[in-house]
Parts: sequence; C-alpha cells; structure tokens
Amino acid sequence: MTDKHAILAEQARRIIDLQNEIDQRKTEIDRIKTSIIDAWPAGTYEADDLKVQVREGSQRIDAKAFEAKYPASKHPSFYDVRPNLAKARKELGELAVAPLLKRDKPGVVVK
Repeated sequence: MTDKHAILAEQARRIIDLQNEIDQRKTEIDRIKTSIIDAWPAGTYEADDLKVQVREGSQRIDAKAFEAKYPASKHPSFYDVRPNLAKARKELGELAVAPLLKRDKPGVVVK
C-alpha cells in the first residue's frame, strides 16, 4: 500500500469514528428534546442563562389528500407548475439543460 493509500485509509477510519460519535450524540440530543417536548407546552422559557424555545411541529400539506379533495383539473389555481428535469433532459438534451443546473457542494462518503 502506498503512503497516499495509507493516509486515505487512516482518514476514512477517522471519519467513521467521528460519524459514530455524532450518531451517539444525535441520539442523546433527540432523547433530551423529546423529554422537554413532553414536559413543556409550546413557548419560550428561561433556563439559567439559556433561553429554551419549545415549538409546535410545522404543518405541511398532505399532497395526496389535497389532490383527492381538490383535483388540479377543477382547481388549477391551487397548483404551481415546476420544471421536470428528467423530462427536460429527454426532450432538450443534456447540453441544453446543463447550463441551467446548480451543483451542490462536493462530498465524501465512507462506508
């Protein structure tokens, strides 16, 4: 194994270790938040020098239920038209669509 590969293996192992630590911390945070939500109604509370906000969950539309009750054919004003990338690529080709695309930040995945 080359030095470059040894460094990559070491970095990958460190990422796995850190991801495991993060997962454990997230699980603990979720348990604590659930405990607070169960104990306190929505509102803002002072906790020593900290401020704790308990918020109700956000509401999102149940798209299937909404579409069943208010079909787009009868209520077109309730709906937005959005681009469909797969169809645009098929119809226009990759070269036409490519300049209109945004790319997310590059990443690394270690399994």
